[in-house]
Amino acid sequence: MVRWLLLLVFTLAPLIGFEVYSHTRLRAEREAELGQEALRLLDLIDVEQGRIIDDIEHILATLVEANIAGPGCQETMERLGQRLPSYLTLGFADRSGTVRCATDRRIVGTGVANQPEVQQALSTGQFALGDYIVAEGLGRHVLPFAMPYARDKARVSGDGSDPVVATALLDLDWLRQYQAHKPLPPNTTVLLADNNGTIIVRVPDIPGLVGQPLPERLNLFLSGDRTATALTEGLDGVPRIVAYSPPGVNGNGLAVAVGIDHAAALRAVDVVALRSWFPFLVILLLTLTGTAWGIGRLTRQRETERALLKAVLEHLRAGVVVAEAPTGRVILHNGAAERLIGQPLGRIERVEDYPRPFTGGPAEESGELPLVRALRDGAVVRQEELRRDTPAGPITCLADAEPVRDPDGRITLAVVTLTDLTERKANEEALRRSETRFRELVENTPVMMWINRPDGGREYYNAAWRSYTGRSLEQGERWSYIHPADYPRLLDCRERGIAAGESYGFDVRMQRHDGIYRWHVCRINPMRQNGQIIAWVGTAVDVHDSRMAREAAEQADRSKSRFLAAASHDLRQPMQSMFFFAEALHSHVHSPRGRDALAMLERGMETLKGLLDSLLDVSQLDAGVIEPRIEDIAVKPLLDDIGSSYAPVAAAKGLDLQVVNHHDLTVRSDRNLLGRMVRNLVENAIRYTERGVIRLECHPLDGHAGIQVRDTGIGISGEQMSWIFEEFYQVGNPERDRNQGLGLGLAIVQKLSALLGHPVEVRSELGKGSVFRISVPLGDAAEIPAPAPPPRETERGRLAVLIDDDAIVLMGLRSIFQDWGYDTIVASSTEEALDRLRAAGRRPDVMVADYRLREHKVGTEAILKIRELAGAPVPAVLLTGDSGPDVMQEAERHGIGVMFKPVTARLLQEALTRQTGTAA
Repeated sequence: MVRWLLLLVFTLAPLIGFEVYSHTRLRAEREAELGQEALRLLDLIDVEQGRIIDDIEHILATLVEANIAGPGCQETMERLGQRLPSYLTLGFADRSGTVRCATDRRIVGTGVANQPEVQQALSTGQFALGDYIVAEGLGRHVLPFAMPYARDKARVSGDGSDPVVATALLDLDWLRQYQAHKPLPPNTTVLLADNNGTIIVRVPDIPGLVGQPLPERLNLFLSGDRTATALTEGLDGVPRIVAYSPPGVNGNGLAVAVGIDHAAALRAVDVVALRSWFPFLVILLLTLTGTAWGIGRLTRQRETERALLKAVLEHLRAGVVVAEAPTGRVILHNGAAERLIGQPLGRIERVEDYPRPFTGGPAEESGELPLVRALRDGAVVRQEELRRDTPAGPITCLADAEPVRDPDGRITLAVVTLTDLTERKANEEALRRSETRFRELVENTPVMMWINRPDGGREYYNAAWRSYTGRSLEQGERWSYIHPADYPRLLDCRERGIAAGESYGFDVRMQRHDGIYRWHVCRINPMRQNGQIIAWVGTAVDVHDSRMAREAAEQADRSKSRFLAAASHDLRQPMQSMFFFAEALHSHVHSPRGRDALAMLERGMETLKGLLDSLLDVSQLDAGVIEPRIEDIAVKPLLDDIGSSYAPVAAAKGLDLQVVNHHDLTVRSDRNLLGRMVRNLVENAIRYTERGVIRLECHPLDGHAGIQVRDTGIGISGEQMSWIFEEFYQVGNPERDRNQGLGLGLAIVQKLSALLGHPVEVRSELGKGSVFRISVPLGDAAEIPAPAPPPRETERGRLAVLIDDDAIVLMGLRSIFQDWGYDTIVASSTEEALDRLRAAGRRPDVMVADYRLREHKVGTEAILKIRELAGAPVPAVLLTGDSGPDVMQEAERHGIGVMFKPVTARLLQEALTRQTGTAA
């Protein structure tokens, strides 16, 4: 036995020696690497410190050369201090060593004559670095510097105040923070000391260390003639590999040292060595133990292996039981098997002694476990499900059993593994119940729903769907209940949605069980599990009635629009003829009584025109047929025009209408609609003001223009304030006097406000007046249009072409133009006008045409054809009762003026004057 042990020792001795040699060599190599790393970091920090000192030297040299140490030195230095970093303080000292001026006023008057760096600078005439001090006046740890002031730069005075030396103080707290922000390896320290061995910086910081002398063991950092490394104990007591540079070597005048934690740096090497030693020692121990106990103790070795195997098995989630043949003795099992079987297997000697805990499958029918069948009969059991009832609930597992045979085919062992299915079974049951509840919810919801497979194939339709269509899942063609016209759109939307894996929807007509098609809104959403689409869930909602109602409403709106267009034209035509004939009567009525009657007639027609315009405007706004044309508008010309138009009306009532506009503002709005809002407010103010002043004002207000109308009228009470914008509501007109309008002016203002997005605010006090303000967004500067030329007194010999399909209106037009001195050609159609022009052989000077002519012709066409015949852009005006945007756009495109019926003779003459002036 001893010889075997000696042989084993001699055999393993070289291996042990090799391990010791390898470990020692690894530590030596690592220590050499640490020394090189420390030297590299030392070199970087040396360079950085040299750069900082060089920068300070350059700053002092620049300061001396700037020759600023004159009478205004302190003011100059303070201005300079605002540009310098806070960690650097500069100053000038005189011959007595007193600081006369500095970037920080607190050090002015302090003495520096005894400072070594000052004495050295004065004696050598060169830049000098001093030793650590606490700066007088500042109370901070600093490193001082000095540079002599050249004599040819110094002033000569008798009081000894000439500048002798420039000084600099470097804040050591900043220097420490600067070094602390450098990217150093873990467990690395940096130490800076002055020439006397006083510590000025230590990173990481140790409180109270700055200003203390280096310990005696570290005095090697101050001596020597080269950069070196050493293994020494640091200031914190930790052994470190330190690379150091004495003050006389690096040229910076400072001792610099970089230390790396020796133990921490070699820990990785020791761990690697320990890891290599551990298995080696384990193997050695096992080998020695096996040899010592001898071959005869093989059984004990098997027990050890069995214990190791069982330790591994204990970490398995699956249960494992091993029994030997033919005795049936359980030789191996784990805790998972005990938990699943529910019995302490360590107390059972033979497999036959097992209780029968499981039910279900062959185990219940034969009364024998899978392990017994494998051990006795050599049966191979695969995925046999076993179930055991417990107070906490059933436990389910899958059993796999298999015999182990020797080379002769005899069964020596049997192994069974038990996989716990309890949690999976519970999850499957929960999923089944959840799916059942989901199916019941879908089945019983009153909305038609269905479920499709991930590829879109149909899987399930609920009761509401089956009841509506009268079909089952399997019955008939899948899409036969969809209206044929909607089928292609449905398929296209469905294919794109499934390909993208996103929700999609469509409107289709679905056939009810009675054969009637009704509109439905269908929405299909993907159902995902772990990011994968597992189904598509669809819904269909019957929207047939609401869709039909919407279409009916749209049809009604279209009918209303057509009615408004027709009403606008048909109501304005006879009124237009009345205006023209009333104007024509002026030259034939000479008696005062007749002229009074004619004036009353014109006044009544003006009132009727205003009422008709208001009614049609409200109808058009309600129908939504007015589309604003937003542009940049200069406010001043717009307000000036309104003021000049209504000034005579206000003056006739004894009122003073003032336009107050001191700002040339430009706004973004519709010129005509904004003008209509302001005119209605001015008319309203004139109507309800008996005396005083009406002011039309414009002021800038928070990115908007505030256009306001201020009056001194009757005012509005608080209870009436909420009603004034209602249609047909009038303040102070209970008799419904039509001379005061219909009460639609403010209603139109409110509707135009909503259309244009221009809020209207009202302030009023009963008996003192009201203020209405419109907020209009500002725009870019707009060009102010040139004023229209004054109307001509007579147009003798000029030819006017007049076109209108209403004979009465045409007669009135001709009478007006003849009174103005025009020769006239009248026609009811384009062809008739062209024929008469050709027969006359003259080129017209102006044209006036109705917009809507017979046979769906329009006046624009007639004007363009006459211009083509004349070979010139003859000035023209369209008369129309259609206020839609199409008319305005078409007229502007061809340079044609537009007047909306009914129009007075004065307004028509002004429009013609503008057109002929433009043409000229």
